[in-house]
Amino acid sequence: MQVEAMANSHASPVICTPTHRITRLERAMITSVESKHPQLALLIGAPHDGDLSMHNDLVAMYDALRMRGLAPEEVLTLEGKLDRQILMGYLKGVGRRIAQWAKGELFLYFSGHGFFTGDAVEEARVGVQLQSAAQGDSEYCVYWDEIFFTLSVPEGVIFTILPDH
Repeated sequence: MQVEAMANSHASPVICTPTHRITRLERAMITSVESKHPQLALLIGAPHDGDLSMHNDLVAMYDALRMRGLAPEEVLTLEGKLDRQILMGYLKGVGRRIAQWAKGELFLYFSGHGFFTGDAVEEARVGVQLQSAAQGDSEYCVYWDEIFFTLSVPEGVIFTILPDH
């Protein structure tokens, strides 16, 4: 599995300028559109009570992907009051859908809140917080390594991640 992580500037020191981030994202989407192999975009929005921006993020990303040539059935959206069971069920379904791909491209966009555990880099774990809850609450928090494991992206598939939390 090839993983290219792109994150907003406060979450990742690797990508420093907005211009560079947009170029990499556009390049990933253009490559996907020009390909003949399977492609799928996952858009996940997990707002807390009163948050509206996550929905707007998903609408903008959906429109951008459609303008780049992805068909509606190649863009799957999950949003709303999510919990672990809902998110993991969605990801398991996607994992089954892509399991037989020898080649292809998977794009995952997450708009919501995040958290981390650990006091040192060596023990740090980063995750998504699906609803307002205590940090690490197992019903509403999912670690990124659990997301990756559940998707089980095949070796020949390019996996691009854009977390916005």
